[in-house]
Amino acid sequence: MLNRLSSAFVRLRERAAPIEPRWRPVVLLLAVQLLGGMSLSPQRAFMPVYLGERLGYTAVAVSLYIAAGRVMGVASSVFGGMLSDVLGRKRTLVLGILGFAFSSLAFLVPVPWLAVSLWAVSDLAAGFYTLGGQSYLIDAAGSERLGMFSAFYYWGLTVGGVLSNPIAGVILDNQGFGLFGAALLILSLATALGTMVFLPRLRGGRSEETASWKRLLSTYRDIVRRPMVAALALLRFLPTCYWGMATVLIPLLINRMTGAKTAVALYAVLSQVMASLAQLMIGRAADRWGPRIPTLMALGVLVVSAAGLAGFSAHLWSFYTFGVLAACAAWSLSALMPRLVIETTAPDERGRVLGVVHTFWNVGMVVGSLAGGMLVELAVGLPFFASAVLNLATILLAISFFRSAGKGKRSSLLEVE
Repeated sequence: MLNRLSSAFVRLRERAAPIEPRWRPVVLLLAVQLLGGMSLSPQRAFMPVYLGERLGYTAVAVSLYIAAGRVMGVASSVFGGMLSDVLGRKRTLVLGILGFAFSSLAFLVPVPWLAVSLWAVSDLAAGFYTLGGQSYLIDAAGSERLGMFSAFYYWGLTVGGVLSNPIAGVILDNQGFGLFGAALLILSLATALGTMVFLPRLRGGRSEETASWKRLLSTYRDIVRRPMVAALALLRFLPTCYWGMATVLIPLLINRMTGAKTAVALYAVLSQVMASLAQLMIGRAADRWGPRIPTLMALGVLVVSAAGLAGFSAHLWSFYTFGVLAACAAWSLSALMPRLVIETTAPDERGRVLGVVHTFWNVGMVVGSLAGGMLVELAVGLPFFASAVLNLATILLAISFFRSAGKGKRSSLLEVE
């Protein structure tokens, strides 16, 4: 009788164990990403409002300062990719989170030039955070479920924003930016500490080329020259130009129309909820059918959203419909990137390939935010019209990219045979 009860208890405990040992690093990474999203999303959503309303900058000036931060992001993409391959994924990730804590001080400083300088640290940190986290995810998840885990990974930013943006809106409307910045600082420091203590270090993932930083830098030139990597970088850059515009302009335009921070928070929450669902569907589709069809679908949605905003930008409802569609498509494309990288690169250079791709993401954000700030002064719908045309060209590029990828796979199979 006792033996039967003991056996039953063991079976029940095994069934109740929620996490397989091999997936524990992934699950812990997802928890880190959720906390990071709760800190980063309100920072990104309300910094343009803070610069425009509290510090008195125009839309063009806000775009310029946001773009200056993106320049820091370009540098961090290059060095973040190397750090991920050399120092390891976890250490690079922690450096990024600590950078978020430091950039939260921007909301506590009323001096314009100092606030802008502190905010630039956020984009520097974002490169380390993104490349460390994505490289860790690729090493921990492998290829069999990378699509779904990538979707859940990006859920950290979207769901984290869903949880924190409503609270942020209430704090800002009732208490102001001081308490808002202090809360972000505490949350970021707690996340960094938890990551250092609980997230395990993975074996592998480091490059053997650790003897020379100059040699590591030279490998970037060889990587970018590869046609598939160059095409992948452009696929990241062109849609991001649109998203760079939308990230800066939509919160500013909503705030201009309504004057309520809760209205900006509502857009952020709605876009993140829908983007979370879109990422889950796109990740599942990529695991089942490959990344080609999901990528083309996401690019098509970008074109529709940009055209809709161009045509109806004078109406508030357009930002809660077409703006949300833009968020769904942009985040879906982000969720597809690890799958594209893992299929085209060797393990010891994935950090640097991700660095190349993320560099073009940052450049796209710079170009998009600058162009959006200038074009919106001419006509509110003009930047969105330009984005619709740009992403039509991106669809043609994607079709060519996947044709080349298919030919490369067939050539590899023939060589093996």
